[in-house]
Amino acid sequence: MTTTETTKTISSQALFNVITRNKKNNGAIFTLKSLKSGADFTYRISRKEFKGNWYTHISVETGYLNFTYLGSYFNGKLYRKGGVVVSNTAQAIAFVLKCVERKEFNWLDSNMEVMHTGNCLCCGRILTDAHSIKIGLGPVCASM
Repeated sequence: MTTTETTKTISSQALFNVITRNKKNNGAIFTLKSLKSGADFTYRISRKEFKGNWYTHISVETGYLNFTYLGSYFNGKLYRKGGVVVSNTAQAIAFVLKCVERKEFNWLDSNMEVMHTGNCLCCGRILTDAHSIKIGLGPVCASM
């Protein structure tokens, strides 16, 4: 895990802003930690438009700040090259994002921690005020 003492725990609701906006995102990095098992995974999510459709691309950390592309998130699953990705890391993030889309934030927040490193989860800029750090989004991205 790449998280350090500067990592901030936020509500899973911040992820809703990341995966539902129609704005390019070059790779928000965050860590999910299960409160039950203690297992954690660090992910990078990017949003890109292609032929009028928005796609959410997911990568997982495989070494310190080295990410491997898992696939594109759609309808509760990750797809890559036309098939569903079935690894543990892919299933974990697909489940979380499906819950986020359903706005099941209370359930998610009682079962896992979402952590960020002080950068906006949407645009990647460094967060400098307490409220932005607390929610994981800068004022511009939070208002969209």
